[in-house]
Amino acid sequence: MHQTQILTFGIEGVLAERLRELAQTQRVWLRETSQFAACQNLLQSAPSVFVLRLGRDITRELALVEQVHACLPRTATIVIGEADNPVLAWLAWELGATLALFPPTPVERITEALMSMLREGTP
Repeated sequence: MHQTQILTFGIEGVLAERLRELAQTQRVWLRETSQFAACQNLLQSAPSVFVLRLGRDITRELALVEQVHACLPRTATIVIGEADNPVLAWLAWELGATLALFPPTPVERITEALMSMLREGTP
């Protein structure tokens, strides 16, 4: 049986801690990485949810969102932006993000979104 898992890329600090708590409470497997190559390898396990923070290499990160959308259609993708950028948020949606969280939307909304995605099983 396939265990439900969440894969995160570039998530740190308080948000990372919240996701760890959520994973423990919901009894799902949380896999965290900040390395691009490791992230690509971990995506081969087809996680239920992929959470990505944009900012280090936006071109590669957005290409990864598009790749996940094309190759893993059952994987929900949450893209988190650090600044209010409607164009970048729109681009994330266009490339296949299930949810794009950019200010002024509070990043804390991710926990309720993840709970919903885990209940539904697919985006």
